Amino acid sequence: MIKAVLFDMDGTILDTERIHKECWEQAMSNTGIKYMPTTFFDLIGLNDKSTREYFRRVFAFTDEQYDEMSRQAYGLSREYGTIRGIPVKRGFFELTDYLLEKKIKRAVVTSSLVSEALHNFERANINVPFDIIIGGDSVNEGKPSGEPFLKAAESLCLPVDECIAVEDSSNGIRSAYNAGIRCVYIKDLVDIPDEIRSLAEFNAKDLEGVIEIINGINYK
Repeated sequence: MIKAVLFDMDGTILDTERIHKECWEQAMSNTGIKYMPTTFFDLIGLNDKSTREYFRRVFAFTDEQYDEMSRQAYGLSREYGTIRGIPVKRGFFELTDYLLEKKIKRAVVTSSLVSEALHNFERANINVPFDIIIGGDSVNEGKPSGEPFLKAAESLCLPVDECIAVEDSSNGIRSAYNAGIRCVYIKDLVDIPDEIRSLAEFNAKDLEGVIEIINGINYK
């Protein structure tokens, strides 16, 4: 019986990965780094701590260099959201209406800071009440560690087999898998490797498709 849906945010609830990609490319360019096509996709699903470690390892960044680039990237992203708003992924409101009707809990498990998530939801005009938001600053180890999803289930006072995750990234799917939580994969910017896709028990075209999956589990 599914009693909670654990949503990733960027690329799953919000159509923001395109925005983040543009902002990080600009921030890297401003910092004097030649942008590598694979860089952004390596970063999808990582929290700030893991992203910092990535730039330290791949580009030999100091903490000061990373802090400056990160400040620029987040600033550009916030400016975009404030001026243009943030688009919501197809099927989100239909799914949340269903979850509210069925009294199924709703959590957000994101690698973004909790404050950034709240800001983004405001800019996207999302007023749906989430039961809990687990951000990258809520855990010691971010995705692909299972800690973020485990903390969400624990915060909701539910066992992992009564939760289902919804993810778009390799790091997110691996995180749900490592937590022992069934996962729905919904493609966003790019497809993911077959070996990672196989870790997700379900696939859906969009968020509305998650309704059928939950019905198939709860009412078969």
